[in-house]
Amino acid sequence: MSKRVLSGVLAASLVLASTLAHAECYTEAEWQAAHVRILQTELNVAQLTCQNVPDHSYDAQYSAFVARFGDRLKSAASVLRAHFKRVYGNAASEKQLDIFVTRVANEASDRSMSSTTPCADAAPLFQQVLATDTGGLSQLALDHVTDKTEIGGELCVAKKAPASRKSGRTKKTVAVK
Repeated sequence: MSKRVLSGVLAASLVLASTLAHAECYTEAEWQAAHVRILQTELNVAQLTCQNVPDHSYDAQYSAFVARFGDRLKSAASVLRAHFKRVYGNAASEKQLDIFVTRVANEASDRSMSSTTPCADAAPLFQQVLATDTGGLSQLALDHVTDKTEIGGELCVAKKAPASRKSGRTKKTVAVK
């Protein structure tokens, strides 16, 4: 292959890699939705893990969480589903969403099992969540989820729009003294 062809292939692959990396990022709304899903899953794992533990059954608290934040949870689920459709297309989006949800659940379960007191550990989180107003759920989730690798992506970096020009002439800036 000639150097020109190799240079063209290299340039095309860099553009493609850049495009793919940007496509796999999360918008602000998607980022928040992913955090909400992780928080919801953590609470659900605690509820299931502790349902037969005296003085640490979280069935009522988890039900109260779902009742209180049901609309927010549904909205976050829709936004997250839209993210996976945007990134993976219609054909693969459900499978990729299932992979994400399963990974999140497995990681929440692993954290729970690595603790010697998982049920006692869950109490402050349930108290904090149930003391939060419905509008504060996303921020609580953003603050609570400290391991961002669990999301499997990153927040999109907004590209600056090019400066618009109304005419072909450039403006000169003159300093006034």
